[in-house]
Formats: sequence, structure tokens, C-alpha cells
Amino acid sequence: MDLVSFAENFIYLLFKLREEDRSLSERAIEYFWTNMLLRKNSFRENYFDVFEEFALFGKSGIERAALIEKALKEIISRYPRFRFIDYKGKYVWIFSEGPELLQKTCAYVDSFVDQLAMKDIFDKSGSLYEALLSVSMESDLLEGDSAAPPQVIDSMVELLDVRHGMSIYDPSTGFGRTLYGIFKNNTLENLEYAGLEADPYRHRIGKIALILLGLNAVNLKQGDPLTRPEDYSLLSNSQYDRVILEPPSSEKLLSYIIKTGYLTRGILEVSKVPGSQWSYIKHGIECLKPTGKMVSLIETRALENPICEIVDNDWLEAVIELPVGKGNFLRRETSILVINKSKPTQRKGKVLLVVPESEKQIDWFDIQNPIDWPSRFTEQYRGWLSEPNRSGIVSIQTITANGYTLRPRDYAISAGMPRRKKVSFEELINAPMIELKEIGEFIIGRNPDRVGYGPEHGLNSETPLHGKKESGRIYILERVKTDSEGVIDLYRSASQLRTPLEVTEPGTLRKSDIVISVWSGEESVGIFGDILDDETVILSRDHVVLRVREEYDALEVLRVLRSDYGKHLIHKAKADMFFGGMSFDALEEMRIPAIFGRK
Repeated sequence: MDLVSFAENFIYLLFKLREEDRSLSERAIEYFWTNMLLRKNSFRENYFDVFEEFALFGKSGIERAALIEKALKEIISRYPRFRFIDYKGKYVWIFSEGPELLQKTCAYVDSFVDQLAMKDIFDKSGSLYEALLSVSMESDLLEGDSAAPPQVIDSMVELLDVRHGMSIYDPSTGFGRTLYGIFKNNTLENLEYAGLEADPYRHRIGKIALILLGLNAVNLKQGDPLTRPEDYSLLSNSQYDRVILEPPSSEKLLSYIIKTGYLTRGILEVSKVPGSQWSYIKHGIECLKPTGKMVSLIETRALENPICEIVDNDWLEAVIELPVGKGNFLRRETSILVINKSKPTQRKGKVLLVVPESEKQIDWFDIQNPIDWPSRFTEQYRGWLSEPNRSGIVSIQTITANGYTLRPRDYAISAGMPRRKKVSFEELINAPMIELKEIGEFIIGRNPDRVGYGPEHGLNSETPLHGKKESGRIYILERVKTDSEGVIDLYRSASQLRTPLEVTEPGTLRKSDIVISVWSGEESVGIFGDILDDETVILSRDHVVLRVREEYDALEVLRVLRSDYGKHLIHKAKADMFFGGMSFDALEEMRIPAIFGRK
């Protein structure tokens, strides 16, 4: 049976098992890796007596399962380094009580494993590990969390710059993918590996696979660096040359709080939490030698409130925002942090910021169109280069002046905006940030029923907008339709009231007012041009207006808001408004680069 056929058939069976219960697919995966490890050990001289006694191979079903458990018990008693494997009847259960499909899947695993020679195990295990783990997490056969695709793992390893004789630590090893990425890409000798993983299942699978692949896994322990590590020798006075980390997502951290039994006080108030992604990163920094370097993933939203220490100490070297992926891999906005306690002289006081080329979600497993984006940003990092509209180098002073936000999009704004082609990307991302409420005042729209719509579309004589001044044509803005420059087309955007209405000045729109739609399905933003003397425009409740103060150029502000960066901020602010009970604080507090200057 060839490798490709086995992988395809095994994955198909795992999918069928997941339809019944995902725990069944997990049991089959663990059965496979345990079988592979036993097969490898059966070829080794120091394990001959164990396998000669039990004669595991050539058998299948409950007889084999019973022998596997006896062999595991014997190996664990003789070689304590295998004590992390938890068997205790789970394999016998498969063939005695487990569903028929699970039994068939495990029997299929037996038939594949038994035909492997020692050379096959070394030649095929790495490919199987990468393929089965990647497909299993992408397809939700295993809980993938916010797992990075293999290309990103490889890029993280390249950014880590591992050298001969170094010590490497992963505070959240998961299935061991980052450590394997270092191991497979480095022929360097004398590398020391250490790691912790809180989840016992992930720890078991990852450690079995890494031992099988030849990595020295003696210092891979079960535990969590923030709570109860199994072996405190990993933490006490231990410092490493390199740290690589894929922290648990925020959802995973919440699940971990509940699972580990932290007490609550009052109603749903957690009295103690294990930490955040930044807590894991801070722990990793503490474990770095004074010349150490760390590469970590982090959810991009967490970059708004970083630990200021990495900026103040000039340890931050790069922040690279990754494209959002389809499926389970990187389904959230995620970035790579490069933290270097010994930055090269030419990089001191500076940080490289990189943004994706497109807002579009990408398929990291598209065979026809392979993703080469990670290799390009590693080239930028090595060369310490800016690239128009994609990356730039920002000073530490700029980051501190802008409230320590590390989100690349908070600095990266398209240099190719209309009439902005001569402005360099460096100039844009190093511009000071300013909140919209400092640029002008916000005017909130009204309910149409209170600005002249009465029964049968007649005049509502009780409207609070009545006053002494009589207007001619009165329009109510219902949508934002603009030309290519963002100027609102009044006659496509508003409807006219048929009955004359007396209105007061407050609440009516003026030339240069910037209108932002707050309706969830609308992404439009535009500016008013000339409004005729006999025309009055009233804002509906689905919009807000930013009335830019006279000392600022409203057209320049509009160009920022209509850029990809501005659209991103507005989209995020509208989401915050929705969950915040339609409070407009999120819009008022939007921070944009102050490239529009004063008149």
C-alpha cells in the first residue's frame, strides 16, 4: 500500500467517523501514531525483548489491542520517558465496545503499519505527520484552534534564525508543529528543545509524533507556563536562545479556565484567569537570554493593547499581519511578532510593519495557486526593506506617540490614493494619529417620522424641526451614492418631501459635510458638494455626519476615510457600535493618520 493511497483512504475514514462523533476520529488518529511508534521501537535492539514477547504485528482486532496495551505497560515500566502515553484500556475499548467503523479504521491502520520497514518509517513519517495533521485541523477532524498553515510555520522558523548549538523553547507546543518546523528545516547539530502543552491529548499526540520523527523530546512536558507546569525545571532560572510560540486563542483560553476548574464568585465572575495571549508572550520574553530572539503568532486585535515593555526596551523588530485564511487555518486576523533582545545596530529604534496585499481571504491549501506571500515577507525582513503600499519602517517614537498600538493597519494607509501619489509610504505610516472627534463634530441623523413624514406622507405639524425660516425643496438623505471622487449625488441619495416644511438650521446638512452610513449592509462614505440656496437636506437615522472644522481640509479627510484603511476602520467601528448599543463613541474615537494637515 503506497503512502498516497493510505493517506487518502485514512482521511476519508476519519471524515466518516467525525460525522458520528469527532472524538472517534481523534481516537483513530491517536491509535495510528501509537502504532507507528511501537512499530519503530520494534526494530530497535533495546526494545526487542518487549516486542518478541508480545508479537504485536501480524495481528489485528481485540487481540492486537490487548497486546498493544501490554507492550505499552512494559515499555513505560522499563523506560520512564514514555510515561506520558496514556493507554489504560482505550485500545481494547475500540475493538470491544467501539463503533464498527472505528474498528475498521483501526484495522486499516494495522495493515498499513505492519508493512513498513525501518527505512519506510524514517522516509514517510514526516510527510504523514505534516499531511495528516494539516488536513485534520483544516477539516476540523482535530481541534485546530487558530492554527497556522505550514507555510506560516516555515516562515516563523526562518524569521527565528536558529543556529548551531542553540536552545529552543515553545511554551505552547500543541501538536508540536513549530518544533518540527525547526527540526525538519535545520541540519544543525546539538539543538536543545523544551516545551510545555496544557492539553493532555495534544501533548500525547505531539510528543509521540516528534519522538517518531527523531526529535529529542525529553524536555517536552505537559503543563502550562502560566498555571501548573508539570516540571518547574523548565521555568526556574531557565533561559533560551530562541522562543517560538503559537499562543492559544482567546476562545481557547476561556475554555481552559472552565476546564481546569477555576472558581467563580458571584454570577459568572471569574476570580482568577490563566492569562491572555500577551501573558504567554511575556512569559516567552522572560525565558529569553539577553541575546535571545522570539517569534510568535498573535491575534491582530490584541495588538491594540500590547505590553509596553517590548517597545520601551526596543525589543520589537517586526509586526507582520497575515492574510485571513479560508476554513480553520487563520480564520481570525493574525499577525507575527518578531521580538529581538539584541537588535542589529541599523534596526535599533525602528520596527518593520507589514500588511497583506489584499483584504480577500486566501486558501492556504490551493494547490493550483500556491501561496508565496510568506516567502516575500521573510525576504523583506532579511533585507529590512519598505515596499510601497505593503510595508514600512516606523520609529519607536511614532509608536509611543500613537498610544503603543502595534496593529500594522493603524499606520499603513494606501499611498496610491487619488492626489496622494507623490506621498511616500514611509511618510504616511509615520504620520501622527488623530481621533476623528478632534477633527470635527458628529451630527446624528433623525428618525424620518420626525422630520416631515406624517400619515399618507403628509406634513407632520408636530415635528421638532419646525422653525421660522421657510425652505424650498426639502430632501431626506436615505443612502450614499457618490461619484468617483466621493462627492454625494443628492438626487440619487435623497428623496424629496412634497409638502413645504419649515426647518431650523441645526440638523440640516452643509457643503463639505462628510456622511458615513451606519447601516450594517452599507459601507459608503461621501462628502456633500454645493447645495443650492433653495435646497435643504436632512439626515436620516441611518447616517451620521462628520462636520470637519474649518482649519482642516475636509477633502483630505474624506480620502483617508475612503481608502482601504479607512474602510477597514469604519467597518470595525460599526461592529463595535452594534455590540455597544449603537453608541457612536467607536466612530468618534477612530484614529487616522494626520496627513491632511491644517489649512
